[in-house]
Amino acid sequence: MNNYYDDYEVCTCTTKIKEEKDGYYAFEDTIFYGEKGGMLADQGTINQLPVIDLKWEGEELYHKVAGTLCDPIEMCVDEETRRINTTVQSVLHLLDGYYEKQGLSIPSVGVQPDNQWYEVNSKTISEEDLKQTEAFINEVIRQDINMTITYMNGKDYPDPFYQKFEELRVVSFGDINTQPCGTLHVNHTGQLESFVILDHEKTAKGTKVYFSVYHATNQKLKEYYRLVKEAAKAAGVKKEELCARIEELSKSTKQMKKELAEVKKQLIAVKVQELLQKEAAVIAYDGEDANDIRTAAQAMMNQVEGNKVIYMASGDAIHFAIVSGKNEARTILEAIKASFDVTGGGSFKIVTAKAEVGKDAFLEALAKIVS
Repeated sequence: MNNYYDDYEVCTCTTKIKEEKDGYYAFEDTIFYGEKGGMLADQGTINQLPVIDLKWEGEELYHKVAGTLCDPIEMCVDEETRRINTTVQSVLHLLDGYYEKQGLSIPSVGVQPDNQWYEVNSKTISEEDLKQTEAFINEVIRQDINMTITYMNGKDYPDPFYQKFEELRVVSFGDINTQPCGTLHVNHTGQLESFVILDHEKTAKGTKVYFSVYHATNQKLKEYYRLVKEAAKAAGVKKEELCARIEELSKSTKQMKKELAEVKKQLIAVKVQELLQKEAAVIAYDGEDANDIRTAAQAMMNQVEGNKVIYMASGDAIHFAIVSGKNEARTILEAIKASFDVTGGGSFKIVTAKAEVGKDAFLEALAKIVS
């Protein structure tokens, strides 16, 4: 075990190179933590060179820097990154303890500073439940409970899974939570500073809860403020007026869509009259939206005495509708299916479909089927 990991506030150390391999260095000691156990990797410098990668090989951590190293080695971990990574790990221990006492568990978590979340294995978590969870964690922060670490032989630990380990590191936060863990943790809960639940959603396994702790909250606040400011500027209103403006724009957009739909309907009606004037049984439909084929066919349905097919070419596919005053639409569709891969269907008077075929082949086949 690396005892440097027992006090997350220690962010510097002096050591020596133990091994160099493929541009990665292992050292006699390290203050750095590489991503593992659900905790993100540290950032920082070694001999003032930025650390660009950390990787584990068993229990050995290898470090890669933007340059070449030689003894003596001076390590310095970025304190803010270390604190953000550590606080989220620590609050997840507290949440483990909180939900365990309710007979629940947390099967998965997210620890990125801009996306901190946990999933609890219950779909019945309510807004009130989350308010109580938030209040509990913030009360634990106020109480400033000490974190303690003990080392023992794994065979002395009650959980059979851990009894295979020769040395086991056990992390405790008072009587709230005790569990084996190799990551870093705050020394006392007051160092978490704050905890807030932002949102939640139901999942296949339970409830996913989005939260923020420590200075990750500051980063979120800055980002949200920036987004609100930009949105208000784009909307031409003050930030305080943004919600009202969005509601106003939403209503306006709905009205515009309604008006556009009506105009489109009228345009299609005009096109339908033009189509009805044409004697040909197979007619190209001039448009960009394949859905217009269905609308046009419905408008033609009671005005066609014989059989008409309107179509629109789109890449290697043909969107088409068959309108039949003779109740032969489905019969014609089955004949087309005998020649091409076709999806779609409808009634004896009207069908709409899509054929995976080029325009020329489609028209050649239709000339033999439709009259």
